[in-house]
Amino acid sequence: MKRAYATISVEIALTAGIKLANELTLKAIGIVRSKAAQPPKPGEGEVISEIIIDSSLTEALDGMEGFSHIMVLYWMHQRGAGKPPTKVHPMGKREFPLVGLFVTRSPRRPNPIGVTTVRLLQRRGNILVVQGLDAFDGTPVIDIKPYIPGYDSVADAREPQWLTRACGISQKLQDIYRRLMHCYGPQHWWPAEEPFEMIVGAILTQSAAWINVEKAIANLRVAKALSPEALRRLPLPEVAALIRPCGYYNAKARKLKSFAHWLGDHCDDNLDKLWADNIAHLRQQLLSIHGIGEETADSIVLYGANKPIFVIDAYTRRIIGRIGLAPESHSYAAYQTLFMHSLPTDSELFKEYHALLVCLAKDVCRSRPLCSRCCLNNICPSRIR
Repeated sequence: MKRAYATISVEIALTAGIKLANELTLKAIGIVRSKAAQPPKPGEGEVISEIIIDSSLTEALDGMEGFSHIMVLYWMHQRGAGKPPTKVHPMGKREFPLVGLFVTRSPRRPNPIGVTTVRLLQRRGNILVVQGLDAFDGTPVIDIKPYIPGYDSVADAREPQWLTRACGISQKLQDIYRRLMHCYGPQHWWPAEEPFEMIVGAILTQSAAWINVEKAIANLRVAKALSPEALRRLPLPEVAALIRPCGYYNAKARKLKSFAHWLGDHCDDNLDKLWADNIAHLRQQLLSIHGIGEETADSIVLYGANKPIFVIDAYTRRIIGRIGLAPESHSYAAYQTLFMHSLPTDSELFKEYHALLVCLAKDVCRSRPLCSRCCLNNICPSRIR
């Protein structure tokens, strides 16, 4: 690594009538090398990174091996352009109060300096191998300090009540996800060969076991009726006969034909045209179609359009209620807010989490729960001993 890997210039403005230096120059002492191109999802574990220090500063690391943790200061070079706001909602969540920028950890700061305490796994010459650094590959490192518990940990520190509650719920939901992923592994939902089949499945699975939905979809496929054009062409009784295995077949046949007609009228059967909408408008359009409620609409948005919205179903309500996290309002929106305001906004995370909750509910968290076999047993206040 060349000496003075990067020079970071920072403009300093007039502050409180005191004229500061016009420019402050920071020289990066190293660079982050990591496979991470974005923050890790819950359950993926903490990222292991390498910090490559300027070779001229190798001796400055002598003795670092004696510490289990270090504090890494880095320049958040990928932060958004433009002037940062002075007030923000923490974590971009509008249910949190509007507070001053410096009350948050937002990367959009006048000087985008990040600091993370990480575990030091190994030192190899001028390379530090660390765990838990939430910086992307290529991030300039501007300083390293040892973490000293007696100096850096404050026993009587306090924080606002909104932060205590938000962090507690978020940590518990992420812990649940990690346990489910460890127990059941990735589910790779939705089980469908193409997007229109996914939509058909979302409609047919209403009040039906998935094994019966699969039989109905197989019938449609054999009859070459698994397309909007074919569903519009077939008489209602024929569609109902094909999907008979999934139950409520007359009502569901009308729902399928309603969606097929709507898709033809509004999108010329082009799902890409439908997916081009933003989440709010897409959801609104789907809810306007006969037979599509909130759960079905959100399933289509998440699994079909691949847009981040959390799907709430009866299984999710059951598990969250038993685990002690049910919101005061038992509305669909309240449960959805619980997840979406406590987890990173990520469609792949939402897909896996929803699928894992379904898996848990079918396996052990049934109407009559099998608590002794449940991976959430020791954190569930409703467990049967």
